[in-house]
Amino acid sequence: MKFSIITPTYKRADKLIRAVNSLRNQTFGDWEMIIVNDSPTEPGYDKFEQAINDPRIRYLKNTKNEGVNYSRNRALDEVSIHSDWTIFLDDDDYLAPDALETLHELIRTHGGVSWFVTNRAYKDGTPTTNFPKSDKKYSYAFDYLILKRCKGDATHCIETKKLGEIRFLKHIKQAEEWFFFYQLGLKNKFYYHDHNSTITDGYNEATGLNFRKRNRKNEFKTILVIAYEGAVKGIIYHPTFLIYLFMRLVRIIVKR
Repeated sequence: MKFSIITPTYKRADKLIRAVNSLRNQTFGDWEMIIVNDSPTEPGYDKFEQAINDPRIRYLKNTKNEGVNYSRNRALDEVSIHSDWTIFLDDDDYLAPDALETLHELIRTHGGVSWFVTNRAYKDGTPTTNFPKSDKKYSYAFDYLILKRCKGDATHCIETKKLGEIRFLKHIKQAEEWFFFYQLGLKNKFYYHDHNSTITDGYNEATGLNFRKRNRKNEFKTILVIAYEGAVKGIIYHPTFLIYLFMRLVRIIVKR
């Protein structure tokens, strides 16, 4: 069983090294890591590039800054044909030593499940993930987006063959990851297990991969782009998609 770990990076070569080492220190060893550098002119990556000496790691560079969504999509296109499961890892996060082993055991004992979710947590062990109950299946559209019973960032482990042509938004550079998981959730529920798999220092809005300025005008434009891409994907008329966009519009309108 092979895990593919996808990591976009932007101006954080020092943190990226830690993420790489967390893979090398896993108690389960069958993995590949695909790194996409979205800050190709950043000199801090020179030493990192020279230090890579592991056939399990592939390092790609965009020709210009394209955004985290493009970078994740590019990495998805590069996943090995031998990949069984795909995990997304930010460059400033790292995996707990037993993360892959824990996921491997979940996969082994829960045949038929194609999407597992575990915790993202701070270094002191406090999870940023907040779900009602462990070891239970949830609907991404209803439980996460609409009812908001499931909250916070999490570790997602997805059966690679289920991804197919599912990709992150093409016309928005940062954020809106929900669009990707919503597509996956139309045919798959996820299984949540309470385990701190990904460790984070915390989100730095000024330098984070998903940094963006928000104002009402930009948010209206974002909704229009999402609606357009939803039409392209053929999901715009799905009831939960329309309900969620309506909820977003209401929040924008009432925002002061």
